Amino acid sequence: MAYQTLYLRWRPSSFETLVGQAPVKQALMNAIRSGRIAHAYLFTGPRGTGKTTTARIFAKALNCLNGPTDHPCGECLNCRQITDGSAMDVQELDAASNRGVDDIKNLNKNADFAPVNCRYKVYIIDEAHMLTTEACNALLKTLEEPPDHVVFILATTEPQKILPTIHSRCQRFDFHPITQEEIVAHLQKVAEGSGIRAEKEALELIAAASEGGMRDALSLLEQCGVMAETVTAEEVRSVRGIIGREILRELVRAIGQRNVADALLIFDKLLMQGKDISQILAELSGYMRALLLFRATPGYQPIYVTDTAEELAAVAALYNGERILAAQEIIHGAMNELRFTARGRITAEMCLYDLCSEDNRTLKALAARISRLEEELAALKANGIAMQGGSPAVGAAEAGPEIAEPSVRTAKPVPAQKPGPAAGKEAKPVPAGAGFGPAAVAEPVKPAPQKPEPDTVAPDRTAAAMSVPAPQKTAAAAEPTPPASSSKNIAEASAPPASGQSYNAYGGEWATGDEYWQQALELLRSDRKMSIASCASNGHVVAYGDKVLTVGFRTKFLCERMQKSDYREMVEGALLRVARIPIRLQCIVDAGGNSPKPSGATAAPGGKDVPVSASTKKAMEMFGATLRKK
Repeated sequence: MAYQTLYLRWRPSSFETLVGQAPVKQALMNAIRSGRIAHAYLFTGPRGTGKTTTARIFAKALNCLNGPTDHPCGECLNCRQITDGSAMDVQELDAASNRGVDDIKNLNKNADFAPVNCRYKVYIIDEAHMLTTEACNALLKTLEEPPDHVVFILATTEPQKILPTIHSRCQRFDFHPITQEEIVAHLQKVAEGSGIRAEKEALELIAAASEGGMRDALSLLEQCGVMAETVTAEEVRSVRGIIGREILRELVRAIGQRNVADALLIFDKLLMQGKDISQILAELSGYMRALLLFRATPGYQPIYVTDTAEELAAVAALYNGERILAAQEIIHGAMNELRFTARGRITAEMCLYDLCSEDNRTLKALAARISRLEEELAALKANGIAMQGGSPAVGAAEAGPEIAEPSVRTAKPVPAQKPGPAAGKEAKPVPAGAGFGPAAVAEPVKPAPQKPEPDTVAPDRTAAAMSVPAPQKTAAAAEPTPPASSSKNIAEASAPPASGQSYNAYGGEWATGDEYWQQALELLRSDRKMSIASCASNGHVVAYGDKVLTVGFRTKFLCERMQKSDYREMVEGALLRVARIPIRLQCIVDAGGNSPKPSGATAAPGGKDVPVSASTKKAMEMFGATLRKK
């Protein structure tokens, strides 16, 4: 007798030997027992899960000489003919190659004839989604009102492609991927019955690689059994082109340590072993998935096919959840790019560089960086280091006597102390040089900023602000006062809003504010808020502090438009997504920092003031224009 492959030799012949699909088996067996047999069934599910096999078993159950029965004997003439595919009344139609309207017309004609030997004529249409639209329409009438002796069974892996008119005329049964435990148990049974020696770890690896398909698992077991006398995990990895567990672990560890050199060397070693780039990235993504699920729930058993619990725990210490999610996003982007590039190695190397570097291009990468900084801050606090003024400061209990002294944390000598009521003698004054040691120089504390007097100007104000007297604060200052006339000078237009919010131009945290502003503009463009982004791109950051971002515009029109609630709320929302803290937007008119001129006069290029009318002045302010003297 000719040799048969494992998946044909061990093909189930009854409902009892069918692996998995318990709900489907129970429903079909109950239908046979009760006699409520439908005229059309639709079996859907992934490949290798038993759709066609179940259809044959169901045909045997309907046509067994001892039936209809839910336990076909498998020995009568009808059962044997259905098993070997020679039964005239059970026909299988491969819709991938017989998909035309003429094939379905033939089927409709034959369906009208009575069965030859069997009780029912059963038509099994495999890959039913491949039928053309015309063929499906030709099948509709017969499928809706078939003869009493006909049963249709349609099998497909893509049920969404089946016409709704056909779908509604069938009873649908969904076949799910077979579990790993069921596949491993069946593989052990097959290996023992076929004389194949296999390790338990190898069978688990085969089950994981088959992704729920029993036919794929049996084919891989047979292939590995031919390669060696004993099927080992290394043999399975060699046949499937799977990366070794140890070298994959080293690659993930190098990425976790941000060691670009080691990661690239390991990647080059894998390529020299003949590993496929797509397979490397796919398994790297799988290991990241195992790390994430190990951190979430260590008791989840499917992740231990990737690595042992001890090794996962050691590598997981190098990652946090946010960084793993960011890494998955980078890996998936590289895998998608591999489909459209001829230089896959370059794509993979850039992916490894991104995984090792502190990349801030995505929100997940930013979240990972913030999470890492929070962990470092928590570690500093756990060691007794508190944050003061934005920099770490050691507590007085752990610091030396010099750091504990108040004079060390000030920039001026401590004056002589007055005698207290309980003092027995007068306290000695502290010398002028006391408190100025190395510790004082290393961590000086800035004095609290003093508010300027009403009639003085802070030294860091611009020249335009210095030439204008500071407004007096009153109770009505919170409400903006309408202008007395339509022509305002540049100083009045560039002054802060009536809310009283002051700012230090281009000082302090200006660089941080400018970075937030640029990232917010990119976010608005990516969200297709083009009108808002276009208006906002005309502004430039003047100051940032106390969660207030001051942005200057050259024209009053753009400033007022950005200050309106619809534009301002969208920009503040983008700033919140970028900075992770609420930031208020403050818009001012900033024409470039020129000295203000009296109302009704404008500086010409020659340096002389040229009187202009109020309407001309208003137009110049709106469009940011200047006068040019010929």
